[in-house]
Amino acid sequence: MPSPRQVKGSTAPWHRRTPRQQNTTLRKREFRPEIQGLRAFAVVLVAVYHVWFGRVSGGVDVFLLISAFLMTTSFVGRIQRGAALGWHEVTRYWVHVFKRIVPLAVVTVVLTLLGSRLFLGADRWVPAIREAFAVLFYGENWYSIRHAVDYYASDSGAASPFRHFWSLSIQGQIFLVWPLLFCLTSLMVRRLQARARRILALMFVVILLGSLAYAVHQTAVDQSGAYFNTWARLWEFALGSLLAIVCTRITIRGPLAAVLSWTGMAAILLCGALLDVQGKFPGFVALWPTVAACLVIACTPSGTRWGAERILTWKPLVVLGSASYALYLVHWPLLVFYLAVTGQEKAGFFAGTGLLTMATAIALVLTRVVERPLRRWSWADARRRRGLLVIAASMLLAVGPACVWDARIASEARVAQTEAANNNPGARAHLPGFRYEGADDAAILPTPARRPDDWSWQVVRGTPCRDVDPPSALKGLEADQCLTYHRPDRPSRHVVAVGNSHMEMLLPAIVDAARRNGWALTFVRAPGCEFTSVALNNRISAPCGQWMRRAEAYVGAHNPDVLLMLATHSTVGGEGEVVRPETQRQVERWTRRGIDVVGVRDVPRFAEKHADCEARNGIAGCAFPSPLGQANPTAEWAQQIRGFAPLDLLDLVCPDRSCPAQIGNVYTYLDNNHLTATYVDSMKHMVGDRLDTAMRTASSR
Repeated sequence: MPSPRQVKGSTAPWHRRTPRQQNTTLRKREFRPEIQGLRAFAVVLVAVYHVWFGRVSGGVDVFLLISAFLMTTSFVGRIQRGAALGWHEVTRYWVHVFKRIVPLAVVTVVLTLLGSRLFLGADRWVPAIREAFAVLFYGENWYSIRHAVDYYASDSGAASPFRHFWSLSIQGQIFLVWPLLFCLTSLMVRRLQARARRILALMFVVILLGSLAYAVHQTAVDQSGAYFNTWARLWEFALGSLLAIVCTRITIRGPLAAVLSWTGMAAILLCGALLDVQGKFPGFVALWPTVAACLVIACTPSGTRWGAERILTWKPLVVLGSASYALYLVHWPLLVFYLAVTGQEKAGFFAGTGLLTMATAIALVLTRVVERPLRRWSWADARRRRGLLVIAASMLLAVGPACVWDARIASEARVAQTEAANNNPGARAHLPGFRYEGADDAAILPTPARRPDDWSWQVVRGTPCRDVDPPSALKGLEADQCLTYHRPDRPSRHVVAVGNSHMEMLLPAIVDAARRNGWALTFVRAPGCEFTSVALNNRISAPCGQWMRRAEAYVGAHNPDVLLMLATHSTVGGEGEVVRPETQRQVERWTRRGIDVVGVRDVPRFAEKHADCEARNGIAGCAFPSPLGQANPTAEWAQQIRGFAPLDLLDLVCPDRSCPAQIGNVYTYLDNNHLTATYVDSMKHMVGDRLDTAMRTASSR
């Protein structure tokens, strides 16, 4: 009498196969050329959109889904064959996978660091080194979030040559986590006699729904950060895993499969052109390319002569699919270096064609020389520790040079700093009777490689107000929005500074004045916001509007002796400055309450960075004309508003209405609108004297 499984054999003939036959079938199904072709199609789409359109194509989402599909297919096959998955098998898988992907990534990192040294300005070296470490340890996506990277910035030449590694970092994280889920499933199958597909399907459905909901929420709140967020991307991997599970039960063939496969291909191709990928991914809109990829995978081969596999199994595309990983790695740094050298924002048709051709050739060579031999190296696969040795040795090939380069940059900065008192007077060169007695060939500080890090908030560190004040005193301000810098037992004045990064960049001088004069100093900060009105800040962003309400409440509750705030706003395009009516109303609001207000005049913003100008013309040819007027537009408020005094520092930054790249062997600007902390520190005594005078002037009226 046949068993129930044998009765079902007419509809499911694989149940009658012997274990050996099942294993043979599984091995035959491991390689699907149409999936290799789809992988190549997705990566080429990514590269084309990067080179010519400066947009996101949705190809990366397809690439991530495919990796989850293939990994899940492999593990489900093992579980179905009754293979036990324990710590030994999982660690062996990790070693096998990372032995294959790490060396090629390391080669790319080393070549990219070399390219950064040859083709990028010195101000980009240190960020490149730090990002290289994030890449090597598969944390590039979190690095991008921490540093507020704009993936959609229009000028690709100014972007990091490592920026594209964000997706590979997420993929590496999934390679670590997913096998643990399969290991747990294997344990449940053996202990509970449960069906593996049901457990896995339930598990991945929960991950998909939870991650997709999170992605939709984060995309609405912080789309730029959500784009790099692993938790917001889990659902794409879960969808690929669910597809692998479903494909073992559902077969779509015939004309319907052919139509659906071509529909999926067309949807992938048109995704970046038709959808707002820039503003909506990885939310619901990201279902478009991922579901389209599911259609292609599920419906190929279609069993017809005209399905999408006709093009996906085309030999050149399949060959390129084997090198798709390398192509993804090398195309972006090549583009960044080309644009940085030529000064262009986008590549033209012929240049783009040349870059893609070069990237393809390099990818094929690297795959043949690096990836393929390591994948086939039986000695390294024989034992886990051998594979670990290969991974560790590969990592050292990149970590070693990066550490040496970083140490050399730091050493040069230390050597230059030892002679700073004589060689780098900075703003002190403005003092009457000043005479330079330093070396003729003195280095300019901060050194070019260190200049991008010379932010005031990195030089003077404040203590979060919440660490010293009760929560009720903060009026809802978050930890990084209220910082205290000096708090003596008996302060001569209570001073609150409030504003954005243009107020924050003056902190080295303000903090020095507070310590010399015994002031209690607190800074209420919000980068990108303005201390004007709630309505105006809401137009900037909703978080700015919230901060504005809380900042006003904080100042009102603490009733300081002096309020420091920006009184003017230099325009973003470098055209000049504006005085907002809301600013004057804020000044009048606090002076009526008996709080003295010192209104700081903003420093100029420029259309480009001094560093970019220096790269073309040398430092001597980069003195920008000041876009600000000669007179401080708020000077007349001193006569109109009792308790107000202006503070104008323009002459220290732009003497004789010219804003040079360096003054007294100190760089003035670190970008196109922020002063270096080193230069602000050099003018601290002048700022302190002017600030003290302004405070006394305001209090005397």
